[in-house]
Amino acid sequence: MNDAIPPLPTPSDSDEAARQRAVGLVAEAIGEIIGFWNFKPSMGRVWSVLYLSATPLDAEQIELRTGLSAGMVSNTLTELLQWGVVRREPAPGERRRLFVAETDIWMLVARVFRDRELRMVARSIEQLEAALLLLDNEGRGRDPRAMHHSRFLHTRISRILELARTGHRLIDRFSRTGSANLRPLRDVLAAARS
Repeated sequence: MNDAIPPLPTPSDSDEAARQRAVGLVAEAIGEIIGFWNFKPSMGRVWSVLYLSATPLDAEQIELRTGLSAGMVSNTLTELLQWGVVRREPAPGERRRLFVAETDIWMLVARVFRDRELRMVARSIEQLEAALLLLDNEGRGRDPRAMHHSRFLHTRISRILELARTGHRLIDRFSRTGSANLRPLRDVLAAARS
């Protein structure tokens, strides 16, 4: 019996094809996740290809690796640059622009929570507060059924507002620290059932 360790295989075309397919699968998966978050799937694909590249890539290389059109790659890179998840890499002596992915994945997630989810919840809080203000400013000399219905609406909207405020605090803390205590959210949800 031969106990010798077999030599490592030399790189071949099939090895390169396997690596390209692996990168393609990751790009598809991240594209789907990004799409679920209501971003363009192309953003996930381009970021993945850059993240999995050991060297900076130019737009043409990104096109080849993602299968996206030149226009789609250009637009996607612009958006990714605005979000701060891709940056330009200097290429001394070259005209082409090279790109690299931000590798701090937590920073990427935290930024989305700060820049998108927190704003959305803040807008919801403003609308809920405006709805309560409308109910508070209603005429007082109405029939009892209308007053009862207004109180019912006020109570339910107040519960939703408390949930939104609690959610805002949780998202804010999570985006800053990476941790969040969900107990306040659970307590607000339990109180809303009554």
